[in-house]
Amino acid sequence: MIRWAAALLAAASPACALDLGDLTPNEREAFGQELRALLLDEPELIEQALSPARPDPMSFHIAEDKRRLSDLRAQIAPQDGDVVIGPAGAPVVTAFLGAGDTSAEMARVLRDLEDTVTPPKIVIKFWPANDRAAAIGQLYGTEALWAALTGQSDTDWDEAAIGARAAKLTTDRTALAEALELDAPPFLLINGIIVKGPVPPIVIQKYLSE
Repeated sequence: MIRWAAALLAAASPACALDLGDLTPNEREAFGQELRALLLDEPELIEQALSPARPDPMSFHIAEDKRRLSDLRAQIAPQDGDVVIGPAGAPVVTAFLGAGDTSAEMARVLRDLEDTVTPPKIVIKFWPANDRAAAIGQLYGTEALWAALTGQSDTDWDEAAIGARAAKLTTDRTALAEALELDAPPFLLINGIIVKGPVPPIVIQKYLSE
């Protein structure tokens, strides 16, 4: 039920130009009673008045991320030497992976995402360069790539063939990483958001659903 006091407050807007200082004594008393009852029913109104909503401090950074990603969308799209895994048309997760343990952990998380019911399209950009891993992925397939990135393979690959293919690739994405103001791999780009890795699959799926 909308109380009379609330109606009076609404009527006191500039559009209605009601002068609350011009109430009769009876109107003023009735207004006070109704206002008290309203605040007892909805005490959050006092908190809202004393603590007005503040802008989310992260909103600026999120907006800046979106702007940078939009400006650099041509470079973020798959380039020569990037590895693309997963179904066409699926939501895209772009991963900047390096050679350290945290990147290997991130690669394992991405590998697990590939086996979910609705796998994303995964674009792997190497930063610093990893032409050998990209060549292994192109020559031997996805499983060989994951093995190379996580250090879990003892396969005897044809190193001459890998070297020849690697020589034709350019996988260093340092300039792009600097333009995105990334500091060290691994990083993910998901739905216009930059996410520092490694993160669990549930976090990636949350960003994909937003």
